[in-house]
Amino acid sequence: MTRHLIHVGYPKAGSTFLQEWFERHPELRYAPGGLGGFHDVYAMCQLPESSYRYYVTSCEGLSAPHRSTGGLRLEGSGEQGGLPERIKDAQADVCALLKTLYPDSRVLVVTRGFRDIILSGYSQYVRNGGVEHLEGMCRRLAGHLGDDALHYYDFDYLIRLYAGAFGAENVIVLPYELLRDDRDRFIAVLEERLGLTHREIEIGRVNASLSPEELYWYPVISRAVRTAAERLGPARSERVYRWYARRTFDNRLRPLVGLLARVKPGRKITAADFPDELLDHCVGKAELLRDDPLYAPYAAEYLWDRAPAPVSGVTAAAPPVGGA
Repeated sequence: MTRHLIHVGYPKAGSTFLQEWFERHPELRYAPGGLGGFHDVYAMCQLPESSYRYYVTSCEGLSAPHRSTGGLRLEGSGEQGGLPERIKDAQADVCALLKTLYPDSRVLVVTRGFRDIILSGYSQYVRNGGVEHLEGMCRRLAGHLGDDALHYYDFDYLIRLYAGAFGAENVIVLPYELLRDDRDRFIAVLEERLGLTHREIEIGRVNASLSPEELYWYPVISRAVRTAAERLGPARSERVYRWYARRTFDNRLRPLVGLLARVKPGRKITAADFPDELLDHCVGKAELLRDDPLYAPYAAEYLWDRAPAPVSGVTAAAPPVGGA
């Protein structure tokens, strides 16, 4: 019997690679941006083949729901958007909706170590036209992560949420680090857990993060463009910045960054610039993964050698794994 697979993310945890793999595996039906393997309801009426093992829905926005999901999210134009204030409430609402629509689904969650997922998230922010230095973004992020109800990177919460809705036996959780270090093994594990026949599918590098020089110079350029665009008035300013952000998103300003890097060498953003104290707010948010053998090589990346930081605000409740 064909089942439904829902891949909910996380963002910056191999989603682009997985979506290409879903699309090319002959036992999976996946339509980019679609639901249940179909672009729209009309595609369902066209008598699709019945040889698929899974119909697939994949969107990293399911684990990070926000108003601009699916569009170009402008980070430096003053446009209102971004993650909801109470992200866990939004995650729970999305999970409940998926349970209503597809109650017998299997769920795939791919996690990523806290430092890398934040740094990669900063790269995405910069590609979307973000103007803040890494330090500024991390300062804002710390304000959210310090309150448990607003904590975006609480892997335990999201896993319990989907295990409670769909059953723990139907939730597959894998480390992005395995995909990074041993792609063949990652795919083999996923195929085994889904009961798929192994297929040799060659996929190149996709959605690469920006270089250290690009991470430094893009916000500098974005601030200059924003300042100039603001002189044109709100409506024209947003149009100009949207045009500009499409180019930063595709990294089309790489030649300009290369020129600036030659004129002023040594300007870059690296892991050494990351404020390590931010990770204190992430300790204890991946405890459900601690005993999983696939995660054993990545203990440091999931902060299992640190003591938990104090949490402010009301703790966001989640159903126990396997609960109703």
